[in-house]
Amino acid sequence: MLDWFKKAPAAPAITDKARIAKIYKSQRWQQVCSMLLVYGLFYTCRLVFSMTKKSMIDQGAYTETELGAVGLALFWAYAVGKVVNGFLADRANVRKFIAFGLFVSACMNLLVGFHLPFLVMLCLWFVNGFAQATGAACCVVGQSRWYAKSERGTFYGIWSCSNNLGEALCYISTGIVMVFVSTHFGAQYGWRSAFWSSSTMGFAGVAVALMFFRDSPASMGLPEVNEYKGEPPSKQDALAAEDVRKGQKLAITNWVVWLVALSGGLFCASRYAIASWGPFCLEVKGYTPEMAGIIVSINSIVGAVSSGLSGIISDKFFKGSRHQLTFIAGLMNVTSLSMFMLIPGRHLWVDITAMVLFGLAVGILLTFLGGLMAVDLVPRIAAGAALGIAGLGNYFGAGVQELVSSFFIRRLPDKVATLEDGTKVLEDGYKLLKSGQLIGPDGSVINRFYDTTLNIFGYDYTLNWIAVFWIGMAFLSMLGGLAIWRISVVRKRREAAA
Repeated sequence: MLDWFKKAPAAPAITDKARIAKIYKSQRWQQVCSMLLVYGLFYTCRLVFSMTKKSMIDQGAYTETELGAVGLALFWAYAVGKVVNGFLADRANVRKFIAFGLFVSACMNLLVGFHLPFLVMLCLWFVNGFAQATGAACCVVGQSRWYAKSERGTFYGIWSCSNNLGEALCYISTGIVMVFVSTHFGAQYGWRSAFWSSSTMGFAGVAVALMFFRDSPASMGLPEVNEYKGEPPSKQDALAAEDVRKGQKLAITNWVVWLVALSGGLFCASRYAIASWGPFCLEVKGYTPEMAGIIVSINSIVGAVSSGLSGIISDKFFKGSRHQLTFIAGLMNVTSLSMFMLIPGRHLWVDITAMVLFGLAVGILLTFLGGLMAVDLVPRIAAGAALGIAGLGNYFGAGVQELVSSFFIRRLPDKVATLEDGTKVLEDGYKLLKSGQLIGPDGSVINRFYDTTLNIFGYDYTLNWIAVFWIGMAFLSMLGGLAIWRISVVRKRREAAA
């Protein structure tokens, strides 16, 4: 069975240059388009969990702590899977490997929809996290085989749009499916139907991968991409030649790759704060589930454009340097989270503006800190290993965020009854309105997030601890990006002096 996953053998070489150019041109666009679609469908099988959290909590299916543990299992399984599957993808047939990973993920979504016991769900979602990690690894390895370094940022950026398109598709489709099913078949089936719909989209992605993905140019009788583009191999490529093990060793021992992973982890803590809890935060402010999904999806749509342009701009205007854009995006990330979390109350245009800024920042940072900056630092033949190291940091940070954030959310008392208007009567006189607001026994609105009131210069100010945590992670990530920029400048000066 393992032989089925091995790298596709080289086909008889095509010698007609005109035919080579024609096939290369069509296949390179086919590859990036199939990567865009398939990896976007990976996201629908992951982020459906974010959209269903509040429904599962409100209906008593699972507690906040249990869902925090499930989210942690997903992210840490994904972190480990990024490393393991990244190293495997360097040696694998990426067409078959990515199809298998998405098939497993779709199966896990299908099973979770049957409302299984907590420990069973935890195990299934852990498996889903590991399977999800095949997606990015196969796509990045595929890019290293089909695109030269001078154009890597452009095509990596185009592919990175899949993250945001997948998020938008998940948020919008899940919100529509949940409302429709809850209205016509009962609220208890709303969140379950969301998992079943994401599973269906995952199986569709498997079919697309098998039909349109190609393992490498050599498997189609084409020359290597560097030869086709007339580019000499980089210094790192020359050191590793075609020795995958040596190339992966160079990736592991490059400490700047690990710094990229750390900065990416801090960024992902803030990014997945919105991806995982953004709809929850908006529903607590008083938005409906459909409106919350639409507002959060704005950052995904904007991020798709930002991702696509980030690679092109860095290739065309900054000669492959990613550092300036990384710093600008870091500032936007801190600003957007501050607007979203520190301005109290429901203000539609403030929340929309925050999501636009957040989307612009995420598009750039996800492309660069999410893997491209690490891939730039290693031999082409070890792209999967570099992405794995970056992914380890990224999703370890995302997992820590999931765990810490769940502790900052106020636990609800047990439900006593549900009124006709959708209000849930809780123990000790508390009420949970249909809008998501929590009302205390005295009729006051209670913050669903734990906070502390401080007196600053004679004014009382409420400090929201979950906001401090999210914004702090974004700020530290920005400092990490600055450190990488400084290291790059120093290295270039030393090379020029030598």
